[in-house]
Amino acid sequence: MERNAIVATLLVIFILLGYQWYVSHAGLPGSPGRVREKAPVASGESASNRTVSVPQPRSVEPELPSQAVTVDTPLLHVILSTMGARVTSWQLKRYPRASGSPVDLVSPADRTAGIGPLETWVDGITAPASYHVDRTQLTLTRGETGSVVFRRRTAAGLEVEKRLTFTGDRYDVGVDLTVRNDAGTDVSVRPRLAWGPGLRNSDNPAASTLQPPTLWLNGRRVQEPLAKVHGELIDQQVGWIALPDSYFTAALIPEAPTLDAFVTKGVDNQPIVGLVGAAQTLPPTSALTETFLVFAGPKDVHALQTVGHHLDSLVDLGWFWFLARPALRFLEFLYALTGSYGLAIILVSLLQKLAFFPLTRKSLHSMREMQALQPQVQALQERFKNHPQKKQEAVMALYRQHGVNPLGGCLPMVIQIPIMVALYNALRNSVAMWGAHFLWVRDLTRPDALFTVAWAGHVLSFNLLALLMGASMWAQQKLTPTGGDPRQAQMMLWTMPVVFTFMFWGFPSGLVLYWLVNNILQIGMQNAVSGFPHHPSAVAGHPA
Repeated sequence: MERNAIVATLLVIFILLGYQWYVSHAGLPGSPGRVREKAPVASGESASNRTVSVPQPRSVEPELPSQAVTVDTPLLHVILSTMGARVTSWQLKRYPRASGSPVDLVSPADRTAGIGPLETWVDGITAPASYHVDRTQLTLTRGETGSVVFRRRTAAGLEVEKRLTFTGDRYDVGVDLTVRNDAGTDVSVRPRLAWGPGLRNSDNPAASTLQPPTLWLNGRRVQEPLAKVHGELIDQQVGWIALPDSYFTAALIPEAPTLDAFVTKGVDNQPIVGLVGAAQTLPPTSALTETFLVFAGPKDVHALQTVGHHLDSLVDLGWFWFLARPALRFLEFLYALTGSYGLAIILVSLLQKLAFFPLTRKSLHSMREMQALQPQVQALQERFKNHPQKKQEAVMALYRQHGVNPLGGCLPMVIQIPIMVALYNALRNSVAMWGAHFLWVRDLTRPDALFTVAWAGHVLSFNLLALLMGASMWAQQKLTPTGGDPRQAQMMLWTMPVVFTFMFWGFPSGLVLYWLVNNILQIGMQNAVSGFPHHPSAVAGHPA
């Protein structure tokens, strides 16, 4: 029985953590549209499969003094610069940091060198370059729409116009990039739009939750580990490309599904993602326009679904997404009733335990029956210790004689695993809990950190919830009926709580709270079941 419990526990750990590690370090399985290593194009190779390096913009001295352009909406506070027509700050007003200032999706990495957020450039035009702008302030209320237009004309006769269109109650922004050829000769152009380097706090490995660059290719979501990225183009049909972390994202969406995507590295190896149009030759007096949509905001399922383009698949809910989506909606419903995500998590745990109480009771009763048979099992093991096959047959015959299923205590737990994993992923990816308080917890998306201590150049946090969770797991293990080797049971009593405490130490406090409440409720159920009258099918050799 102890062996079955170990297997079940390890299975839970594997499902909870294995998938997240896999997508973070190895990426999803290969597909025809993934970023590929740089390779020469062989003669006769299909153009749709070739990979080429991304041309980098060339820095030049500014021709005009840099100006700041401010955009204010009910959701966003954005600062743009006429140097490169790029973003220098993209603040989300409804998502405060611990300091009280809004989350800024622009990484603190050096913003003056190389590519910057929402940088655009075309072959033949250097970047970053100075642009003229039609306004320096845009303020929108809910439902209003307004634009900021940047223009630049080069000595060669090319004009680039970049129009950013904001809507007061949306996180997505329209980008129209137009290149006009006013020169007297043909010019080859290939417009590009990029986001990076990095996202939010990705330059701080200790605090960042940055995920691999993510693309929608050929009707599926694909992730590419940054360690494998060498600035290659993807010559495939691209639905969108995004740079996400656990709670926020910047996604670039082409209006035409014929654009390529690229992933490269910028300052301090921070990732840069972008879209690039097909190379085209512009005759004199002609123009080319590429239209993009940029979503830079929270990974909120509702906001992402509003944009469309399967962008809501950025919220990775794991294998059991079909259970996690309703779990997220139910969590939001309970929050609407209680006004507290902490209380909503407790209610979710309570309702889950009540729903599975019949299975829990069956599991505990099966463990008690197994425990009652252990003296006879041990006697058979001693009798046939030199005959493993006969020992196995005798033990199974004993179980059949008394109507005991050796997996009866394990199977009910395994049945609950999909629900547990779905709730785990729902809580792990819920930006709705950003900044949510509960008791001493200041933010349910972060460890509770009751206090911190500086030691040897490191900041150590005292996470009370993780300690309480470990203690509750120890109490639960102590009350669980055991059989088999007492030394093995004693090892499990101490090993599992310690392992889970360390594993949960850096987890979001909302997730730790869910597990803690589950443990406490399980302890209560074990005590309650112990008091229920039970007529086992076999106890000490007496059939029921």
